[in-house]
Amino acid sequence: MGIKKSHVSDQVLAYLRKKIMLQELKEGDHLKETELSKELNVSRGPVREAIAKLETEGLVDTPSNGRTVVVHFSTRDIKNLYDSRILLEKQALNQIESSVLEERKDQLFAYVKQMQNSFNKGVRDIHTDLAFHGLLVEMANNKTLVQLWNSLQGIIHTLIDVTSEYVQMRQQEIINQHSKILNALVNRDVENAQELLRQHLEEASNYYTSAVESINKGGEI
Repeated sequence: MGIKKSHVSDQVLAYLRKKIMLQELKEGDHLKETELSKELNVSRGPVREAIAKLETEGLVDTPSNGRTVVVHFSTRDIKNLYDSRILLEKQALNQIESSVLEERKDQLFAYVKQMQNSFNKGVRDIHTDLAFHGLLVEMANNKTLVQLWNSLQGIIHTLIDVTSEYVQMRQQEIINQHSKILNALVNRDVENAQELLRQHLEEASNYYTSAVESINKGGEI
């Protein structure tokens, strides 16, 4: 696999993260910088940066012997990830001020429209889906929430990516859920918006868990 020179470490990170989630890199496999740099045709620096990020995400571990090895990505990890998202994003909804919502709501509606347009063309628009949630967090004007969201965004993106085919059948439902959350928020029914968000993310967690279980059993997504 060749890697483009722009944002090299991010591309290496996404590549390795995906291989771990798809079980192409298995628990205990040793990640060797020299071999990966040759495989991807990049210098060792971006590989080293990517591995460091994987370690912060809990996908690899470097014990005292210095050998970086893959850590199993489990269904429990997915539940923990989405439980964290629920807490984070519900708090963000609670902190969005009316003036900020009025200023940014058109962008949120545009994201929902873009997701629908992509779906009508047979495309799952992961980037816009996450942009919608990221904007909700940004609108809270809480730097800590934004930092937490940014730390989770990469692994969430890859998880959605590797399970896209599995959940494609419910993509219209997913888009409708985004629309309901937004409408409740615009109507200043924050509690309802929070509950709709919780349901949306819990359902996502359940579907992604089923998909990863299928991967772990060697099944088709």
